[in-house]
Amino acid sequence: MNKILLGRKLIIVAAILTIIVPIGVDGFLLAKAHMANPLWLPHAKLHCAMSFFAAISLGVSSLAVLMTRPVIDRTNAAIATFLSTTFWLGLVFAGILPGTSYGFLNDPNLTNLKPPIVFGIPIELNLATAILSIIVGWFGFTLIFQGVEQHKKTRLRSGVAKK
Repeated sequence: MNKILLGRKLIIVAAILTIIVPIGVDGFLLAKAHMANPLWLPHAKLHCAMSFFAAISLGVSSLAVLMTRPVIDRTNAAIATFLSTTFWLGLVFAGILPGTSYGFLNDPNLTNLKPPIVFGIPIELNLATAILSIIVGWFGFTLIFQGVEQHKKTRLRSGVAKK
């Protein structure tokens, strides 16, 4: 598979993760800690719902760019990548603000859900998912960028001039 096609597919994966994971995990799997949490104020639930719609909007927008614009245009590929990964970047930065947490330690509705331990290191799944999604998306962009450069060099060597 060529680099451009593989890169496009990786950005699609990042976009789909952006659409599905926040709603699936926070909206259904862990709803007791979020939208169905009776301890949350309605305004806090508003922000949670807003994040769902932001994730859907960014993921769908990324897919729209990928489906309607040529990815051999690096600008279009960069826009699609940014759209598919920016939600996750927001999660990474939000988790470093005072009073926030990536995990659910001491959550009364989830009976103190602890992060898995890998090689003695606690892995916060929210953070791991965010970092993985960002890496997948931007690795896809890197492959497209490299593929476009290869394509240009091949065209130059074969004597095909850009018109």
